[in-house]
Amino acid sequence: MLGLIKRTGFALVAFCLSVPAGMMAQETAALYHFSGLPQSAFVNPAIHNTTGKLVIGMPLFSGVYGTWNSSVPLNSLFSRGFSYSFSRFYNALGEQGSARANAGVTVFYASLKHQDYTFSLSVSERGFGAGQFDREIVRFIRDGTLEFFGKNEDLGTASFFFRHYRELAPGISKQIWEGLDIGIRPKVLFGKLNFEMEEMHLSVESPGDNDKMFLKPEGSFKLSGPFNHKLDTVFRFSSFTAGVSPGDYFFQLRNLGVGVDFGMVYRPNKFAEWSFSITDAGLIGFRHNSFDTEFTRPVIYSENRPYQSHAPDEDFYLEPREALKAFGDSVSYIIDVNDAEKRNYSALPMKIHAAAKFRFSENTTLGASNQVTLFSNKTQNSFTPFVETFFFPNLGMYGSLTLMNFSAVLPGFGLTYTGDFLQFYLAGNNISGIFQPASAKHVNLCLGINFLFKTK
Repeated sequence: MLGLIKRTGFALVAFCLSVPAGMMAQETAALYHFSGLPQSAFVNPAIHNTTGKLVIGMPLFSGVYGTWNSSVPLNSLFSRGFSYSFSRFYNALGEQGSARANAGVTVFYASLKHQDYTFSLSVSERGFGAGQFDREIVRFIRDGTLEFFGKNEDLGTASFFFRHYRELAPGISKQIWEGLDIGIRPKVLFGKLNFEMEEMHLSVESPGDNDKMFLKPEGSFKLSGPFNHKLDTVFRFSSFTAGVSPGDYFFQLRNLGVGVDFGMVYRPNKFAEWSFSITDAGLIGFRHNSFDTEFTRPVIYSENRPYQSHAPDEDFYLEPREALKAFGDSVSYIIDVNDAEKRNYSALPMKIHAAAKFRFSENTTLGASNQVTLFSNKTQNSFTPFVETFFFPNLGMYGSLTLMNFSAVLPGFGLTYTGDFLQFYLAGNNISGIFQPASAKHVNLCLGINFLFKTK
């Protein structure tokens, strides 16, 4: 991450967002579609552990999820052999490109039901990011500087953020009466890395004599993480070096946050179930190793060294990748970096989940769920009808159709196996995206392995 910040500058926005690492869609919402899966409590903490055993997740594999949503598929930029084309990418974009990302790994998970209570504990590594950029920024990368000498153009804006934190979450659910369960999961959050750049404006200006061209980034970004800042006062050169301590690796107590999950499950009869939950309501405060960075000077290109990046067989060709590296090296000379004066509080993407199930037979359940994600004044909605069936007592499967923001329709599936000592699950909301991720705009995948131990 450190190298990306230093070497790619605004390309971190335009280039990384084009790669749909991104996600904020359903995350673990697909886990609700499984019956008898302890990790369903990640969606609604009121859901009980019904295995009748102590559940210990396999370290690092008890809960792994990843999701992305992007405005264009990955293969609009890359093709076979990791060759790339910014011309193809530019043609595939609308007026703006965008991506959202979310991923996590459960390092430790345990769950046990005792009488009317279920107790759980999880430690997870979580990260999410999102951003958007105007199409004309990609045109500058595609064409190079040669096309812009003698011109004054507004290339638009770019915004990007990324956040990584560790989550410690004890949970408890209680059966109030036979038809009603409630649950809560308070969370302690330890911020590890934060990058925020909002509405960075990019323009091209040419003086009257046309012997120079100025590429002007205007805006600022906030950075927090295991970094040390160094300034060369002679050349006004800023650099970041790694400054990792044991506290950064385990629990970063100086970047604390809090959150909570709350949920309830109501069963009016033995066939029907209603579920409602709010998850990830919380925020993180970043203060340790935090920097406020502002773009204060333009990058100056001389007419003696122009380049173009779209025609390899013509004069002045410079590969876009090399041009981006050169710009990244220039960024260190055009920014002013200061220690942050106050703590930067950042909210989590909060999810509101509502669902209903109806049991048609001993082996078949029909249901529907709806999740609304709220973050940074943006809303995303996912509506999913699904059907779950058990082919054998220990082997279950579901199929689903997800309507994303009332536009894209995504076919999903899930598989779970529960043995005497082992439980396995796999779920995704877009089958085609799993098998052909390069051509998909939306992908969601969850998987995990649990060990089951008898307690009596």
